Amino acid sequence: MVVIASVVRQATDMGASQAKRLEAFGEIVRRYQDMAVGYAFVRLGAFQLAEDAAQEAFLEAWKSLDGLQQPDAFVAWFRQIVSRSCARITRKRQVLTVPAEDAWEVASGDPNPHESAEAGELHRRVMEAIKSLPEHEQLVTALYYIDGYTQPEIADFLEVPTGTVKSRLHKARTRLQRGLMDMVRENMRSNAPSRDDAFVTRISARLAQPEEMQTEHYVNDVIPVDGNDAWELFCAAFDGDEEEVRRLLAKDPNLVHAQYWYQYPLHNAVRGNNPNVVRILLEGGAEPGRSRFMYKEWRVLVPMARERGYAEVAALLEATLTRRYGYSPDFETLADAIRSRDRSAVEAVVAERPTLAKASDVRGNNAIHWAVMTRQLWLIDMMAELGADIDAERADGKTPILLALHGDYWYRTHRELTPSSIRDGSIVTGYLLAKGAEYKLSVACAVGDEERVAQILRDDPDAANRLNSTRASELGYAAGSGHLNIVNLLLSHGADPNQPEDLATHGRSLFEASAGNHLDVARALLDAGADPNVGMDSSGSCLSISEARHGAKDEHHDMQKLLRKFGAVTHTYEMSSEQVLEQFRTDAAQAARNTDLASKLWDCGDFDLFKEMVEAYPERVDQLGSGVLRSSHSETREAIRLLVHHGFDPNGTDWLGKAHLHTAATGGNLDVADALLGCGADIDAIEYEEGGTALAWAARKGKTEMVAFLLEKGADVNAAQGAWATPLRWTEAPNADYPRYAPDLPDNSEEVSALLRQHGASRE
Repeated sequence: MVVIASVVRQATDMGASQAKRLEAFGEIVRRYQDMAVGYAFVRLGAFQLAEDAAQEAFLEAWKSLDGLQQPDAFVAWFRQIVSRSCARITRKRQVLTVPAEDAWEVASGDPNPHESAEAGELHRRVMEAIKSLPEHEQLVTALYYIDGYTQPEIADFLEVPTGTVKSRLHKARTRLQRGLMDMVRENMRSNAPSRDDAFVTRISARLAQPEEMQTEHYVNDVIPVDGNDAWELFCAAFDGDEEEVRRLLAKDPNLVHAQYWYQYPLHNAVRGNNPNVVRILLEGGAEPGRSRFMYKEWRVLVPMARERGYAEVAALLEATLTRRYGYSPDFETLADAIRSRDRSAVEAVVAERPTLAKASDVRGNNAIHWAVMTRQLWLIDMMAELGADIDAERADGKTPILLALHGDYWYRTHRELTPSSIRDGSIVTGYLLAKGAEYKLSVACAVGDEERVAQILRDDPDAANRLNSTRASELGYAAGSGHLNIVNLLLSHGADPNQPEDLATHGRSLFEASAGNHLDVARALLDAGADPNVGMDSSGSCLSISEARHGAKDEHHDMQKLLRKFGAVTHTYEMSSEQVLEQFRTDAAQAARNTDLASKLWDCGDFDLFKEMVEAYPERVDQLGSGVLRSSHSETREAIRLLVHHGFDPNGTDWLGKAHLHTAATGGNLDVADALLGCGADIDAIEYEEGGTALAWAARKGKTEMVAFLLEKGADVNAAQGAWATPLRWTEAPNADYPRYAPDLPDNSEEVSALLRQHGASRE
């Protein structure tokens, strides 16, 4: 097996698309995984260490490819990287090899004690045989027998003449008895990474680092971290690499809250069923309740672990919830009674289980939190008397009084409350203060109590620029309520309007002022250096929120004029089709480099321009193609074929392995799905987040035509990462808590279920 120089050139072609380069590099990994592991095994003496070294080497090679001047020199260049990786692991562990009795791992299964003893004896004999050889003979023996590499290929890798390899291999065979050599061959091949796809999959997952995280200054929570380290922690958590997790957290403890798409490293540790890593992260302060909007918090993680049968992980999560918030699964009985607004039912529950008044639900809400959300003042009195903490912080840091100010993302006033319920949150805020809730600076800023704010700042001047327990700024509370004097007071004490906070990595105070149309407050913030282009997660920019909230009454012009005076511009993700087309016609190269603009071009309806851009900028096909995947019209199929021709990977995925076909299936987009399959998409690809195939996602969303189409195309009706993710199990919602909510099932779920069963679907 000789590396094709063109494959290396494709992987090193910085003008090609990322997908095309990754595809080529994946081929390199497949070709050289056994070579790298065999070489590292001789250096380190254990296959697990060898795989770690090889993985590290492939990742370093990927990052350094642009420095490889001669593609033909890749093999020797890569061997040096593997050698350095082995040296690092050796230094880290302060040993060159592990004891022979520990060196060989069983390739598969969990043998019984008798089998283990036999395997251990065999491994010891083989290890002793290999170690009896001089190191240069160990190397050629390992490389020759791990995957049948030819002597010229081994010579190329070791940078020695082919004759030397032949001589060393002959001497090794002479030194070892025939029976031992057979055992060496058997054990090397049974431990070769090419025995399955796990090694390549692990490398591919690590190479899927999101573009936004490829920076040393990454902010998605509130504290900047190194995005590369953050990604390493996500991967190490999924892999169960305890040592790497500890190393990264020791380097920067804030990495525990490195957030990407509402998830933290803890999510990957749970997903990977790695209880020791879960424990390390929780001990390091991991708090999934900080997930933006509490979108992927405990309410997702705990049922996930339960549903998948990860008993130890589930126990760790629940124990932490209980310790931090007094969590009890039985609290839902009380919460249901509170939400039903049935006073007698509430009284009956606490009469039977009075301790539930001090407990919480899976998000950390206690009974007073629920009293606030449901606007039932009598409940505040009752639960406080029963011992509920009126200042308890739930998982996202909200106390009942902060919840009265913020509201709850999942239990909304306009949607959940009855017409007769209290609508004015300030009534609840005042009631809580009267009942002894702590009068925090945030509350004083929100209600406009200048005297209280001044008093707190006299005692603690630094409080002006300190985020509260919800990771929100005091400036945001004052600005959102239009309290100019308090805004100025906070600014005079050093409050930074651009300080990262929850939902807003550049501060939210100007956004709040724009949303409230508080012109004087906005001017004060802009004069203090507020970024006029700040935005809020899923809520737009200052310009757009001003128009959305006040455009209907034509009251947004003054605010927009002020913002534009200080440099506000329309964000690319908010541009109209005409504005997007104008950007491409004015400066195509710059527009193509802008991810938001590139992804919007397809939706503008100019296929000729789209085709021109794909052909001119093939390195941007992933971005240009994202809009195509969401569409369905006469030119969709042609567009996908064009994209694939220029390097678009039909099996491309997001950071959690969700492939383009998953996206098409979820939306019921038959044209896209058919085109992708025609270009080689894997119909049974499984994504990492929930473990489902495209068929499972189509079934989950009730896309009957898509389900029928995929089945006709040969989709495996039972393929899944585990029993929890089979298409039928998702369709029939066996668990109403996670990840499918029974009320959210499509109306045609029974029809889809019947179709799946007709094709042999099983829930196991």
